[in-house]
This record gives sequence, C-alpha cells and structure tokens, in this order.
Amino acid sequence: MYQEKKIWFRELCIKNGLTPTDDQLEQLNYYIVLLLEWNKKINIISRKDEENVWIYHILHSISPLFKIEIKQNSVIVDIGTGGGLPGIPIKILRPDLSMLCIDSTGKKINAVSQMINDLKLNRIYALWGRAEELGSKPDYAGKFDFVMARAVAPLKDLLYWSKVFLKSIDPNEFLAKTNFNGRIDPNSPALLAFKGGDLSEEIEIAKRKHQQINIQSIDLTFTGSEQLIASDKKILIVHF
Repeated sequence: MYQEKKIWFRELCIKNGLTPTDDQLEQLNYYIVLLLEWNKKINIISRKDEENVWIYHILHSISPLFKIEIKQNSVIVDIGTGGGLPGIPIKILRPDLSMLCIDSTGKKINAVSQMINDLKLNRIYALWGRAEELGSKPDYAGKFDFVMARAVAPLKDLLYWSKVFLKSIDPNEFLAKTNFNGRIDPNSPALLAFKGGDLSEEIEIAKRKHQQINIQSIDLTFTGSEQLIASDKKILIVHF
C-alpha cells in the first residue's frame, strides 16, 4: 500500500512541476508512519483521515509548492503546526528552507520534536508556545521571511499574530508576481495562509481591521486536486 501511494504521489508531483527524490519520498513515508504512531497516543489528526493521510494532509500541505516559488533559503515559521503540518512535509521537499514549527499544545510539540529527530532533519525546530506571545520575543520578532498557517484561525487573528514574526518590508520589493516557471513569486515578508470555502466575508473583516494589507488568493487547483476533501482549497498571500 505504501509503495503504491509513493508512486502515485511522485507521479502527481511530476505532473505539477515538482520532482521528489527517492530519499524525499522515503522521508515522507517515514513521517506518515511516525505521525500515525503518535496519533494513537495523542489526537493529532482525525482518525477518519488516517487511511488517506497522503491525500488529506501530505498533498494538501505541499500543494502550494505547485503554485508558488518560495525563494531559496527562506526562513519560515509554521504557526499552529499540530503534528508538523505543513512544516515537515514542506521541509522534506525543500531542504534549503529553515523552518520553525510552533504550537500551543505541549504534547503535540513534543511529538513534532521527536519526529524531526527521527527523520534526521536539519534546520527545522519545534517550539511550544502561543504565537501571540512568542512573536513578541527578541529571538523571534522580525526574524522570518514567511509565516505559514494551515487551518489555524480566522484571517483577522492570523494577521495580528503573523506581523510581528515577519522581517521588515523592503520598499524596493514588489508584491507577488508570476515568475518564469509560471509559479507565483510571493516575495517576502508575507503570510501564507491555507484556507478554503467562500472567503469574501473573512477577507473583508480582515481588511477593515488592517487597512494597509494586500491579499492575493491563489486557488490550489492542480492535476489531482479533485482528490482532496474539497476542491475549493486556497492559499492566501498577505503582504502588510
């Protein structure tokens, strides 16, 4: 079963312009094994998703890589990482990135930290704490190129939590644009928020509270996206 899933996942990635190595596929597979083992001890993902973890969690977590081009060696904080999603799968496929995974639940962060060690991943760390508190600390304030958040909180809250983590804005940088590969170059610093459904009201509320922000919505539709739970998945690129 695992071998079939790896083959399926590799073929889907290739169709969408991403080519995982054999080692990366093995790491993803091992991560799933670890995730499911931890899920027996603590509630990380829904039990009904366990049989479809490749689709509902791994594919969804890495799907922005089909649509956006994150600059080499970017530094990212994954807010509300839960069991390491999307941070660990993205780190596996983009080993050049530096990643900090934070969550307010100590048991989950303990699991993520152990999985990172078991996977022997470098430049990815797990940290316990609330985003609104950690972001104000000197070690983390203004240190990151991107904030990622997957199914964490309403956009208006994510904006408050994210802004303090991000580096200062370079006035010479332009907002997100399409690069030569046809992917969106989000330009840092920015919030990359995984969302779904009708976001018009959520975006409107966020804009009323943060009038200077620029929000670009990218549909996460791609070859194979119909296999996700819903076909209305999006990534919001938010510049402050």
